[in-house]
Amino acid sequence: MPLSHLRLCSLALLVSVSTGALAQAGPSSLSEATEADEDTPVILVTARQNQEISDLPRAALVIKGDVLSDFNARTTSVQELIGFNIPGLGAPVTEGSAASLTLRGRAPLYLIDGVPIAPNTNFSRFLDKFDPLTLGRTEVVYGPTSLYGAGASGGVIQFFTRDPVDDGIQIEAGTQVQAFVPSDNAFDSDGISIKGNLAVNGEIAEGVRAFVYGSYEDRNGNFSSDGKLLTGRSNFVNDYTLFGKLEVDLGSTSTLTATANYTELESADRQFELSEADTDGDGIVVAEEAAFPFTYANPPTNNFLYTSLAYRNGDLAGGSLSLLGYYSESEFLNPGSDVRALRQPTGPFPAAWPGLWQTGAITEEYGVRGEYTREFGDRLSVTIGGDYNHADSTSLLPISSEADFDQTGFFDAVRQDIQRPPFAIDSLGLFMQGSLDLTDSITLNGGIRWDNFEYEIVGPYDIVFFFFQPPGERPGGSGEANDFSFNGGIVFDVADDVSFFANYSEGFTLPSIGFLANNVAPGVEISDSGVIQPVFTTSYEGGIRAQFGRLALQGAAYYSEGNFNTALGVDPNTGLINRGQAPSEVYGFEFSGQAQITDAFRFEAAIAYIEGKVDTQNNGNFTDITTQDVPPVKIQFRPVWEFAPQTRLFGQLFFTGDRKAAFLDGNDPFPAEAYTQVDLGVSTVVDWGGIGEGDVSLQVTNLLNTSELRPGEATFLAGRRRPSPGRSITLSYQHRF
Repeated sequence: MPLSHLRLCSLALLVSVSTGALAQAGPSSLSEATEADEDTPVILVTARQNQEISDLPRAALVIKGDVLSDFNARTTSVQELIGFNIPGLGAPVTEGSAASLTLRGRAPLYLIDGVPIAPNTNFSRFLDKFDPLTLGRTEVVYGPTSLYGAGASGGVIQFFTRDPVDDGIQIEAGTQVQAFVPSDNAFDSDGISIKGNLAVNGEIAEGVRAFVYGSYEDRNGNFSSDGKLLTGRSNFVNDYTLFGKLEVDLGSTSTLTATANYTELESADRQFELSEADTDGDGIVVAEEAAFPFTYANPPTNNFLYTSLAYRNGDLAGGSLSLLGYYSESEFLNPGSDVRALRQPTGPFPAAWPGLWQTGAITEEYGVRGEYTREFGDRLSVTIGGDYNHADSTSLLPISSEADFDQTGFFDAVRQDIQRPPFAIDSLGLFMQGSLDLTDSITLNGGIRWDNFEYEIVGPYDIVFFFFQPPGERPGGSGEANDFSFNGGIVFDVADDVSFFANYSEGFTLPSIGFLANNVAPGVEISDSGVIQPVFTTSYEGGIRAQFGRLALQGAAYYSEGNFNTALGVDPNTGLINRGQAPSEVYGFEFSGQAQITDAFRFEAAIAYIEGKVDTQNNGNFTDITTQDVPPVKIQFRPVWEFAPQTRLFGQLFFTGDRKAAFLDGNDPFPAEAYTQVDLGVSTVVDWGGIGEGDVSLQVTNLLNTSELRPGEATFLAGRRRPSPGRSITLSYQHRF
């Protein structure tokens, strides 16, 4: 069927599956369906009409309950939380960078309570920006979608923070201690990380509820399986978070919610030699302690603030209205890098490159979103709305004097430069979505969205780290892109608890314009370069959902193609990983399920397989896409045994396969190697009588102490890899008064 016909069919359907960051929390999801009452519908809040998950014509997932609490009790890393628990997402990383956490091989849109948290920068430390203990659930909508604007070419991953309770005042206090067992220093200050948190939650007046949370973490070193201290930006930092949410009932059907979060990570005094040591010649890098302490004119830091104000009226002119306004700002600056030994004539880097520098960025975003949903009879529901977002970003690149550094160990930042030019983006989107119960067993979904992107690259600017183009002044410039995108789908209930679904969907967004602007030739304006092209992605998906008593299943297969998707590659001259745009295709499948074997024992299992091709030269010759974009096969098995009242033993078997094709095609700096990780934990609830109760959890991560080389832990230097952490023990306790 021609693309134009598919679009017309999609428009004729009218749709829904999307965000509703303003909607109220719903019940459980597929991952907990066997625990929910059979008559309770499973609502996906990341659907503009708050659809039941069984009515969605695409794969979806919710993480909450035991899964969320178990991972929060063992790690403070959101990257690990989602990497282990979302089939089709890249393998978990520990380094604080989420560039490899693609969803079905493409970049997802990340939201927290409806606020975008990953601006168009391709810097990927955004998942450090909030505390996972503030989360109530995480929802995933797979595949490109016209239901959101900027950035949803791979789907939507939305984090929802905890809602205030309405039954009195609750006080919660907790602590978490983690130690790496393979290290000789596991139980001294190098190997122990400690976190403390305090929260007050409840109704402070009639119709007024609040949740206030604060935490502090002293995060020390990660150690490899053989006890070596690992290098990384996430080691030896102090992490502060202050979060608050206030809900006010304005009437029986309307609520106003204000949310604010501030998170700051400060690097501790402990420093390491910046030329990472490849001690065995195998490309694996570890940290070496410096002979003298480093100091900074611009100390490393990472802070993030977001605020939002949401209004929801559930009964307005026969429908429901949701409005959201938000503002966010962030600034991060990494520890210093020393690449002098890698410059020519002994290394691959150009001699003109600086040798001592720090990278970072300052970003700011604000926007509004509104939607109105109206039901017509018992079968038709229609949502109309729009959203606007403004984002601007400036990179930071302090460059220091090499001679002074060798004498004093001081990053003096004598030169302030940029890694990529400053830019601003204005995004406007209008949409209409609908859902029609054609019969008692057939539901049609469809929708149309129009997006307009206006962007400006602020010039003049020069290139410090040049790849394809030489250094020289670029004037910058501006550009605009707009288009319609469509989706349409069908859900067919073949039995009470078995349904098939299929959909066609499109996504329209901008690539990472700041970094791509570095590919413009000197003297050429952005509008004349052809370097930046909007990304248009189409996807075909089919799947099944089923529940047979205590067994719940979901499976989906998909194929997607994009015209100018962001593509990674290895520069043969420098060995660096660089970015460009190229046509690509991705295909694969996911399958997940849960079985409640007995009242006391259940298990969850999931498998995801993805492959992809990319035309790096745009000449019709497709090769295997990089493993940074398309991860290897991922298999997970998680058993849970409640062997005593409120006491559980749980484990995880996590397997990631190897992937060599992209390396052989020259798109990967090294082949991905298979690894298996086994984790084990136990938790119980302790009743302290009149002074409350507490959750105790003891977990062993990487029980077998395997040495893993996760694809996502690669440095920007080709062939240089960081091993994942070895065995660790985490003890946590959360007390409720």
